[in-house]
Amino acid sequence: MTIHYEESGKGYPVILIHGYGETHHIWATYQERLSTKYRVLTPDLPGFGQSDPLPYDLSLDMVANSIYDWLKKKNISECIIIGHSLGGYVTLEIAKKFPNIISGIGLLHSSAFSDSDEKKIGREKSIEFIQKHGVEKFIESFVPMLFNENTRDQHQKTIQMLIEEGKKIPEKTMTDYMLAMRDRSDNIDLLKEFEKPLLFIFGEEDSSIPLAKSKEQIKYMQHPYLKSLPETGHMGMFEKEEEVYSTIAKFIEVTLK
Repeated sequence: MTIHYEESGKGYPVILIHGYGETHHIWATYQERLSTKYRVLTPDLPGFGQSDPLPYDLSLDMVANSIYDWLKKKNISECIIIGHSLGGYVTLEIAKKFPNIISGIGLLHSSAFSDSDEKKIGREKSIEFIQKHGVEKFIESFVPMLFNENTRDQHQKTIQMLIEEGKKIPEKTMTDYMLAMRDRSDNIDLLKEFEKPLLFIFGEEDSSIPLAKSKEQIKYMQHPYLKSLPETGHMGMFEKEEEVYSTIAKFIEVTLK
C-alpha cells in the first residue's frame, strides 16, 4: 500500500499526523513554517486523502504499523511525532510499539484514555448516520461542532475548507476509523512509563475531549510540556494558530537540545 505525504525542509524529522475526517492539508501552514529548520513530513493516514486504504481489517494498531513501515521506507530511524485527535491516538500506538523511533511525541486535542461507554454510543450513532445519510451530510454537521461555538463565525472559511476536504473521504474509511477509535485500548500506562518529552495541548472548550479529562491525564505524565488554550474547541491549530505554532516550535527545540 502507498502512504501519500508532503515533505519539505532539511534537518531532524518531524512528523505531523492529522485527525479524523481530515488530511495532511490541515498542517500546511505549520509545515511551511517548521520546514525552515526541520525536515517536516505530513502523511495522509491510510484511507484518507490520497493514501491507499489498509488491505486488512482496520485497527489503530495496524495504522501504527503502516506509518512505522512508511517511516522505515523513508530511512527515518528517529523522529518527533505530533498528532491531532485521531492522529494522537496513532502517535501513542507508535510510541508503545516502536519506542526506539521516538524522541518525543505531541498530543494535540487527543487522549490516552479509551472511549467511555457514552462516547462509544456516540461513535455508533455516527456510524449509523454516515451509513444512512452519507459522508457529505455527516461532515457538514461534524466539522463546525469541532470549533468553539463562540468563535465559530470567524472561522467559517476554514470550516468550509475542511468540509470540502472531508466530503471526499470514502464512507468505509469514515466508518472503519470510527469503529477503530471506539475499540482502541487505554494508553494511560504508556503515559505513566513514557520518559521522553511529551507535548500536550488541549482546548478548554473542547466538546470532544472535556477539560476535566484533559487535566486528569496530566498527572500521569512524567515530562509534560503543557499548553492550555482558553476559549478553544477541538481545533486549536486553527482557532489559536499562533499560540499552537509557537508551542510546537518551542517543544521541538527543547526536545532536540
